[in-house]
Amino acid sequence: MKLPRGFDVGTATHTGWVRANNEDDFLVGALPVRSAASPRTHGPLVCAIADGMGGAAGGAEASRIALRALGTALLDGESPDPLDRRLQRGFQAASERVFTESTSVPALRDMGTTLTSLCFEDGHAWLGHVGDTRAYRCHDGTCEQLTTDHAAREPENLLLRCIGGGKDHSEVDYDSFPVRAGERYLLVSDGVWSTVPDATMARLVARGQAQVVAESLVAAALAAGGPDNATVLVVDVLDPAAKGGRDVDLPRDERPTGRELWPRPVSLRAPVWPWVLMVVSGLLI
Repeated sequence: MKLPRGFDVGTATHTGWVRANNEDDFLVGALPVRSAASPRTHGPLVCAIADGMGGAAGGAEASRIALRALGTALLDGESPDPLDRRLQRGFQAASERVFTESTSVPALRDMGTTLTSLCFEDGHAWLGHVGDTRAYRCHDGTCEQLTTDHAAREPENLLLRCIGGGKDHSEVDYDSFPVRAGERYLLVSDGVWSTVPDATMARLVARGQAQVVAESLVAAALAAGGPDNATVLVVDVLDPAAKGGRDVDLPRDERPTGRELWPRPVSLRAPVWPWVLMVVSGLLI
């Protein structure tokens, strides 16, 4: 895909060792500016992660519906609205579409998802956030959490705000700020930040290119037991004022893919030891 030249992006997602399905999903996109009068050659860079509500029917469907609605609003090349208005419209559309789908199919009645998005344009970033997927800004060896977790961790993890969950609207946190060359931004689902210690995360984030960092963080979540879906999206700001685009080949499969990170295969044959134990017990008797 073609991304603005001033950014580098890395992505990684994995189902983990416990969940049967990956209810996480992510979005990376940018559209070229078609207007000849515009001084820019590319529209905003849009990055987002949605984490479907674990254990609820339709979690995967909710995350995908929300991202499609958000992307449609943000990547509308014909819209005259500024980016902040499109971001708000995208979150509202995500809420309405997830709610509509949940009321149309009884099995999906309680489906919902987190939704956290970072959009970059003209040297600024716009943030939209609902749920407990986190956004970080890293620079000079430190990482600052930009989002507030809308969740109660004890006695069990419970989302206090989400897209869907039986409502056609959501209370969304919005923010905007300038971006500088050399900054690294992260979007991280709770399957990563809740399992990878802060010190380990800081060490992994501080080194390597964007794709290497994304895969390293997911690998660390798997090494810690992989109890949940794990998704990371990394954005490096190279030059916010750079013009033009470049082709980037982002992975589409589960990452990391190293065989050493997968669990050992289990034989489907019935174990022999119960029969051996029965024969030995019979001889002794």
